[in-house]
Amino acid sequence: MHRFAAALVALGLVATPSIGWTEELVPQVPPRQQLGQHLFIPRDGVIDPFTTSFVASSSGVASGGANGPTFDLQGKQVSLEDYKILAYSQLFTGQWGWTDWWALRLKVLGSAYTGANASGAAGVGVNGVVRGSFGTTLGFRLAENLRVGAVVDVAWGPSVALSILDAIRDSISAGSVQTPVQNTYSTTVNGTLSLAWTMTRGLGGIFNASYLNGVVEVNQGSSDQDLLAFQGALDLDLRELGSIPLGLALDYSAGYSTGNRRFRRYVLGLGFFYTGRPGLTLGLDLGYRRAPLGTHDVFVTSFSGVFSLRFSFD
Repeated sequence: MHRFAAALVALGLVATPSIGWTEELVPQVPPRQQLGQHLFIPRDGVIDPFTTSFVASSSGVASGGANGPTFDLQGKQVSLEDYKILAYSQLFTGQWGWTDWWALRLKVLGSAYTGANASGAAGVGVNGVVRGSFGTTLGFRLAENLRVGAVVDVAWGPSVALSILDAIRDSISAGSVQTPVQNTYSTTVNGTLSLAWTMTRGLGGIFNASYLNGVVEVNQGSSDQDLLAFQGALDLDLRELGSIPLGLALDYSAGYSTGNRRFRRYVLGLGFFYTGRPGLTLGLDLGYRRAPLGTHDVFVTSFSGVFSLRFSFD
């Protein structure tokens, strides 16, 4: 009887797989932001072909300056002055990755900028911008270390500008008192082809080509502007190379207008991110930007800092 019981116990041990063996048989699905041996660091300023589900918030401040024209009351250029400008922005983003190849995205952006010295206050005034945005991403893995995607975003919303100098000029031209408040409404469509490539363990690159069309409606009239932009970005995660939970990111983009109003836009960014917790992106982006200011004939050189917090849950 004793031998029979022992045989039954032995049979049960052989027939019943252990918990550790069962766990080894369950495959672990890598995050959608990962290609090969590198998990890409998401950034607000860099479009990517990934369909990761996430919620994010970003707050940024910027300070800029430019040499711009000043005008007399008849609208004639008098001289060049130093414009100083301060800006603040707040962005909320949510993306839902329905499948590995398709995601939908919503954004809400609020920003304000104003002149920080006498010439800036007179020429730039005070401006507020609100934008809503809807977008989608279609992405496909071409190889273990390579992914390509098409990204489309449509943004719309009003802008309110308060400019005393413009109101005085308009009042003289019209022969009556004009309001210093100007309301505009803009719609922007941005299409991007994006390529992500894991170069080696811990290092990845993203390369984008974008076409942007913007339409601004002012005083029952409208104007449009087209922009062709190219962007390259690198990110390095020291945690994947050792034990330091620090991510470093670098990006550069150049934009060229293709419409009647010719201009160029350059942006250089450097980011520092905490990478010690999966699904959490916490970091600071520093940026240099050279671009025109809205509809003004002033090209601003600015420096910015953006603090970002993102939770991914796919």
